[in-house]
Amino acid sequence: MSSRNSQNVARRGSGLPNTNSRRAQRHNKRNNNNNSDNSSSDGEGTAQQKRTRTHSENTMDEDFVADTAADVGVDSFTSPPKENNTVSTSLSSPPNSAAASSAPTNDASNSLNASMHARTKSSASPPNASPDKATADNSPVDQIPIPSPTFSFDRNDYQAAAAPNSTPETLKNLPTNKALIDAVNNTFLEMYESYTGKARMTGSGDSKRLVIHFQTSAARDACVGAAHQQFPDLVFYAHDPKQLWSNEDLRAIQVTDIPFFLTKDNVISYFKKFGNIASCRVYSRKNAKVQQARIVYDSAQSIARFDSQWAVYCFSTCLRVTPCHYTVDQKSSRRAFVATLTQLPPNTKDIDLAPLIRELGAKAVNIPLSLNSYKPKRWAYVTFPSQELMDAAMEQLIGYQGHTLQWNLPDDTNKLCHRCGKLGCAPNQCPL
Repeated sequence: MSSRNSQNVARRGSGLPNTNSRRAQRHNKRNNNNNSDNSSSDGEGTAQQKRTRTHSENTMDEDFVADTAADVGVDSFTSPPKENNTVSTSLSSPPNSAAASSAPTNDASNSLNASMHARTKSSASPPNASPDKATADNSPVDQIPIPSPTFSFDRNDYQAAAAPNSTPETLKNLPTNKALIDAVNNTFLEMYESYTGKARMTGSGDSKRLVIHFQTSAARDACVGAAHQQFPDLVFYAHDPKQLWSNEDLRAIQVTDIPFFLTKDNVISYFKKFGNIASCRVYSRKNAKVQQARIVYDSAQSIARFDSQWAVYCFSTCLRVTPCHYTVDQKSSRRAFVATLTQLPPNTKDIDLAPLIRELGAKAVNIPLSLNSYKPKRWAYVTFPSQELMDAAMEQLIGYQGHTLQWNLPDDTNKLCHRCGKLGCAPNQCPL
C-alpha cells in the first residue's frame, strides 16, 4: 500500500499538479475560454487606457513580469502596478504613436513623443535655406538692367485749317466739299513736299473747317497766311485740335471801344485775318456809348500777337484788344498810364493820330464820341506802356494841322470844353 502511494506521489510530481494530465489540460482550456471572454469585453476600455497612458521602460517590464506570474500562479505579482506618467529619454525603440499623440509633455525638446500628424511651428528661415548660403536679406539679388533706346522719335503731324464758308470766291468755283478737297490736295502736293494729302472737313456752319496735314513745321508755316492763286480768299492758319478742348479763355480776346456803327459782321471780317474764329459775341452795357466783343479762335496762336499789340484800327477807329486769360492786374496795367491830348481839330479820327502814337511809343489812342451827335470830341486818350514814356511825351509840344495841342491828365477831363477842348473854357462862353 505504501509503495503504491509513493508511486502516485512521484507520478504527480511530489505534490505539484501535473500539467500533462488530462484534468490539467481541461482546466487550462476552461481558463483560456474565460480569459477570451473577458478580453473581448474589456478590449475597448483597455485600448482607450493605452491611448492615454505613456509607459516607461520599468513599467513595461513590470507588466510583463506580472502577466508571466499570473500564468504560473505566483501570488506576489498579482497586484496591478502603479501608473507611471514619467517620460524616459532612454528608449531605444519608438513608442506607440497613438499613445504619444495624446500624452502631455513638459519638455519641448523631447521629439520622441511628437506625432507625425502633430502641428509644427514654422522655422524662421526658409525650408531650403542652408547655414552656409546667404539669403536675399543679407545680399542683394542681381537685377537685369532695362535697356534704354539709343534713338527715340515721335510721329510728326503739323496741321493747318481754313474756314471755307467765309470764302465766297472759292465756293463759286468749288461748291462741294469733295471738289474743294481734291483741288487743295492736288495743288498742295505740287507746292509742298511734306504735304500728306489728308485734307478733310470738320464741323458745320461758321465752325466748318478744312483741315490739312504736313510732316514738317516749316512747310506748315509756309502755307499759313499764304495766298494761293487757285483759292484767292481761302487762307489757312495754324490748327491744333487739342486746344479746342482746353480752356476757352486761352484762345479768346476781349475787344472794347467798338462804336455802334460797326456791326458784328464788320468785327468778324476784320479779326478773321488773325485766325479761324470759333465764335464771336458782340454786346453792350446799359447806357454805354460803345460796344464790346468776345472773340474765340480755334488756336491760341491766333491771339499771341496781342501780348505786345494792344490795339487795332478798324474803320478809322482804334479798338483795344486784351487776351481773356489775363489776370485782373494784367488787364488794369493796360490802363495805368493814360494822358489826354486836347484842342484837336474838329472831326479828328483815331487813325489820324496813328503816326504820332507810333512816334511817341504809345500803345493806343481813343477819341471819345459825343452821346447826342455821336461825333468825335476835341481831345484824345493816349495810353502808354510805362510812366517814363508818358512823362517824356508830355514834355513835347505837339502841332497838328495848324493847331497846337496840349497835354493834360485824365482827371481834368470834366473841366474841358466840349466845343474847343481847352481846359477851363466854359461851353456857353466858348467862341467856337
